Amino acid sequence: MFRGIIYWDDFVELWIKLNQRGLQFILSKFSILGKNRTISSFTADFEHSNWWIIPLLKKRNNIFISGNTEITYEQYITEKYLENQESKVLISLGCGAGNHEIKLAELNHKLTVRGYDFSKDLIISANEKVSVKHYNNAEFYVADVYALEFENESVDYFLFNASLHHFREISNFIKKKIYPALKKNGLIIIHEYVGPNRMQFPDEQMKYCNRCLNEIFSKENKKILLLNKYKTRCYRTGKLRMIISDPSECVDSENIIPVLRKTFKELEFKKLGGSILMPVLKHIAHHFVEKNQDQLTKLIHMEDKYLETHEADFAFAIYQKS
Repeated sequence: MFRGIIYWDDFVELWIKLNQRGLQFILSKFSILGKNRTISSFTADFEHSNWWIIPLLKKRNNIFISGNTEITYEQYITEKYLENQESKVLISLGCGAGNHEIKLAELNHKLTVRGYDFSKDLIISANEKVSVKHYNNAEFYVADVYALEFENESVDYFLFNASLHHFREISNFIKKKIYPALKKNGLIIIHEYVGPNRMQFPDEQMKYCNRCLNEIFSKENKKILLLNKYKTRCYRTGKLRMIISDPSECVDSENIIPVLRKTFKELEFKKLGGSILMPVLKHIAHHFVEKNQDQLTKLIHMEDKYLETHEADFAFAIYQKS
């Protein structure tokens, strides 16, 4: 149905969201201001059922990055790049509720961490966490990232944790805002979705996802969160729905790695998978947080096999201005 623009799955997803989150959430997506539609996508009052909530997959990510299930990427970059670095500044753009930034502030007391996000609610949440922990090296501000101005060569580290894929015109954004602000030998750290723009996954990938969903999982483990409905296929996302829901979502994601590689020296690049796990586990990940680990392990093996010959949709990477 108008391939790439709108799919029948878009109407299925609309029905799911309406029943999970109510009419008020759906109506928030019809704001004239794209910024308001984006903000409404990032609230802390709804427990999502997506792949990143599963502990086993968090440990898998740790292995990809640090080689150890118990060493997080915050610990890894601290030990390898940040530890004992005095009077250094780390800027996080699109920091959300600041969980990763606060962890870095905790691990690096000599590091000044500043986070920026345009969601007032998330910034309030981040600052409340800092206040409770009594940290004086982490600060969070409500700001439009596009309007921020940094002095030339004033930033030691930029962090993008699931945020860079929300920025448009990646080439201009990196070259005009990030590159000038970064000090010589400064680092850009990304933990990101780097797959196709607007999540327009190829047919081959979707067919493989559907095969995994229906060959591996029992019926009960395909029951959608909060609904008496079972997931029978992985839902495709039309560009129109993505723009209506959140105009910033994956707007130029496929250019993130090419632009960074062209502009900076790549120190590390590690696949984090997600190409199969994300579409398959959407709406049903809650079944695998503690239970059904045998089926989850089979799905992981299926993704590993896929990644032998395909790129991953998520990556961890570090780039240096040299």
